[in-house]
This record gives sequence, structure tokens and C-alpha cells, in this order.
Amino acid sequence: MKIDLTAPKAFNFEAAGKDLKDVMFKILENQNLLRLLKYTTPDTLSKPPLTDIEKSEMIGTHVKVVPKLPIPETVGSYIIVMFDTFTPNMTNPVYRDNVIIFDIICHTDTWVMDDYMLRPYKIMHELDGMFNNKKLSGIGKTEFVAANSLILTSELAGFTVMYKVINDI
Repeated sequence: MKIDLTAPKAFNFEAAGKDLKDVMFKILENQNLLRLLKYTTPDTLSKPPLTDIEKSEMIGTHVKVVPKLPIPETVGSYIIVMFDTFTPNMTNPVYRDNVIIFDIICHTDTWVMDDYMLRPYKIMHELDGMFNNKKLSGIGKTEFVAANSLILTSELAGFTVMYKVINDI
């Protein structure tokens, strides 16, 4: 059975896959964010912009929708994008509201940058500029909810940043 994800209908969880893809492609448009993820040196933001090929290589390696990290053989930074906490929308029953979660995970050796700013905070700054109080086509309006520290190991740590998605009529 083939499902048309573009036709208007009551919310289905398969549509969340399309919405995740839209969020991923929005991330791939932000060169500062991509450089923060790809390069590990303190002068990351002075590196050249990523090419289209390099951008496509970021999908599944540094920008992920599956909550799995490689065993850290190399130093790196990652964003895992997930949708969570689906709830009924009281004003628009065709959709469900949800939360977009960004897990930002950076190797601790890469945290300090040239300007003494910490890499995870710069990544959060870029994401916030892209998603806080924005209307995303097909997804709804996003509002910042919270950011919490995320410590996985002594070498991998960062933050979980959450945005509530509200589907207006």
C-alpha cells in the first residue's frame, strides 16, 4: 500500500518521517552549523563552506535521525534529531503537536574554540536562530522549551535542546 504523505488528512506517524527530513535539510542550509559539526579545530568558523558533496556526507554521519553514535575512534560533533511527546492539538484535530529534540554531542577535546566560546553553545545558538519562534512549512510553529546538559562519557557531552511544535489552523 502506497501512502501519499502530501495529501491533507488526519495526522499519521509516517508523516513525521517527512517532517524529520525537512528539519535535516534546514540544518544542511546553515554553513556555520555544518562547519561546527564537521571541523574539530578551534578556528572552525574560519574554515571554507562545505560543498554540496560534503553536505550530503553529513547526513547519517554528523546529522542523524537515528539515535546511534559511532564508537568514538575519531573526535567529532553530532546532532541527533528526533520527534517526541506527540499530543492532540485542541484547535486543529487534523494534526498532533510534538516536540523536536536535538541532541548535540561533541567530543570534549573540541569544546573550546578560538574565541573561548564553547562549541555546544555555538551549535545551540545556530539551532535556536533556525527554529525558535519559526513557522516551518508543513511542520508548524516552533517554540523553545528547554535545554539540558547531556553527558554520555568522559569524552562525549553536550546538550539536549527541545522545541515545541504547534500546528495552528
